[in-house]
Amino acid sequence: MRVLMVNTEYTRGGAARIARTLHETVNASPNRESLFAYGRGPKRQDSQAVRFAFQPEAYFHALLTRLTGMQGYGTWLSTRRLLRLIRDCKPDVIHFHNIHGYYLDLSIARAVGELEIPIVWTLHDAWPLTGRCAYFFECDRWKTGCGHCPDLRSYPRTFIDSSAMMWRRKRELLGGVWSPVIATPSQWLGKLASEASAGRCRVEVIANGIDTQLFQPRDRSEVREELGLPDGKKVVLFAAADLADERKGARHFFECLNSVQANEWMAVTVGKKVDVRRMLNSQVEIKQLGYVAGSEAMAKVYNAADLFCITSLDDNFPTTVLESLACGTPVVGFRVGGIPEQVTDDCGILVEPRDAQGLGRAITRLLQDDVLREKMGENCRARAVAEYSISKFRDRYVSLYHEIAEGGR
Repeated sequence: MRVLMVNTEYTRGGAARIARTLHETVNASPNRESLFAYGRGPKRQDSQAVRFAFQPEAYFHALLTRLTGMQGYGTWLSTRRLLRLIRDCKPDVIHFHNIHGYYLDLSIARAVGELEIPIVWTLHDAWPLTGRCAYFFECDRWKTGCGHCPDLRSYPRTFIDSSAMMWRRKRELLGGVWSPVIATPSQWLGKLASEASAGRCRVEVIANGIDTQLFQPRDRSEVREELGLPDGKKVVLFAAADLADERKGARHFFECLNSVQANEWMAVTVGKKVDVRRMLNSQVEIKQLGYVAGSEAMAKVYNAADLFCITSLDDNFPTTVLESLACGTPVVGFRVGGIPEQVTDDCGILVEPRDAQGLGRAITRLLQDDVLREKMGENCRARAVAEYSISKFRDRYVSLYHEIAEGGR
């Protein structure tokens, strides 16, 4: 069984991390081989990973999108190079991940469809369903044809609203010019993909996996000493690469802290530091750790916390939640996207989006109830091991590969 993975990048970004994990674990299993083709980012010293896109074309593609709003145009030579790679390596299955990111023409769908090679396409966000954006928040224009886009500044940023035209073009990707088996990490996104494809594509829900040996409970006193955090206080953790990212909802996190009623507690953030003085009252103690590099370091941060808070306003199946669960740290946050599938009632508390007061009450409840919080921590760990291990993640995809390679749809 030979699989060709295709993604925007090899290292940077959540989709790359998930795709690379699958690539590495497939290669580690007997009688299976995975090759990884990516368009952007630094070249890797890996014989089974190849960067195929010409970087000047990627810049031109991005400029074209910015000026016209048209997505999936401008990397013609790069796309032809990927097609040559496919013909040369003769994979049994092609597994596309993100096909957006200025590195690949949408013509790839029709070209690959003509090769009659089984295709899996994992959706890591809602970009394939909309006329423009990867995250649509409360907007429902993606259901009826887009147009009159309310936010041209979000990725992929543009000056011209071509979302109606691009909506029609993207609908062809959902069972029109090719017939991929669509995989989604969450039932939430799977349902949306089924609706958008109108039944033309088979949709499978396969949850992402994480290393539950790396992300596991550790001695809290030891990791707090290493991180310079007090051992006698309860810690509420928030993590986002950019705390100013509107989609991550950090301002709602800072707002909810003002209403927390508990003794001896503090907040800790991971990510780009921001000025929080205007968002917090004087009674809230907060420490910003800044960027934390590497999974080993992040595992320690989760273990230093009593609660992990996620305030995303739009999200699919965030890896940070899985990592927190695996470390036995209960989760509080907003009930959006696939997060309710991850955080069941025995693993944390979710409230409605933007409800900072409700979130503050949830944090208060868990900080005050040590027994409940500790029981939830045990449930978190058990759930992560049972549902989100790398081996289960790999086996579900490998089973799908074999099925479609043998003629199943």
